[in-house]
Amino acid sequence: LLPGRSSTSLIDMIVDFQKIGWESWIVYPRKYNAYRCEGACPIPLNETFNPTNHAYMKSVVKLYHPERVECPACIPVKMSALSMLYYEGSDIVLRHHEDMVVEECGCS
Repeated sequence: LLPGRSSTSLIDMIVDFQKIGWESWIVYPRKYNAYRCEGACPIPLNETFNPTNHAYMKSVVKLYHPERVECPACIPVKMSALSMLYYEGSDIVLRHHEDMVVEECGCS
C-alpha cells in the first residue's frame, strides 16, 4: 500500500444463532449483523485511523525496517452493545452485551 493510503472496510458478518446451535436458548434476535474489519493499513499510519502511539511507531519501524515487524492490522476500534432475550435456566432475561457489533474499523 502506498504511504497514507488505506483500504480498511467494515464487512457484513451475519451471526445466525440457529446455524451455530444456540437456537434453543436465544429467543431474540435470531440473527444479527456483527460486522468485521478487513483490509490493509497504510505505512506509516496517520491520524485518520486514531492509532495508538504504539501502532504509529510500529508503522514507522515497518516503513524503515520492513523485516522487523508485521504490518499494522485492520481491527475494530469502535463497538456497540446488542440487547438479547434468552433463557437463563427457566427464566427469560433481557441483557445488554457490550462489544457485540463492530461500528468502526481502524489500524493497530
